[in-house]
Amino acid sequence: MSIPDFQSPEHQQEFEQLFEKKATTYINAMNKVKDMMYGPSTTYSNLPGACLEVVQSVASTLLYDVEYAFKAEHPEYKKDDDEIFIPYKSFKENVADAMKEALDKHDTWCHPESSLAFHQSDVG
Repeated sequence: MSIPDFQSPEHQQEFEQLFEKKATTYINAMNKVKDMMYGPSTTYSNLPGACLEVVQSVASTLLYDVEYAFKAEHPEYKKDDDEIFIPYKSFKENVADAMKEALDKHDTWCHPESSLAFHQSDVG
């Protein structure tokens, strides 16, 4: 997704206002998660990167869950692509697993002698 080439100043203003509204909602959700997990006195600058990723991941997952529950109660908000959701971490892990599987198959097919030795070293 990218920023469109706006056809009018009004469209750009509308886009920016929507961004501001969505950013406020998202930041409020992240602040709520941060406060619940680490306490209200914790600031983002005090959190290590891994903790920030956890806050972002939990907030994103909760926003998805809330949106899903809200749309279940209010079907008029549903869109055709609402059932498609891949969390960032899961997607990243799925891609890594798929790449490992593909490389393992490649080694098995193209270099059976090296893959056999590689897998035997894993076992024993």
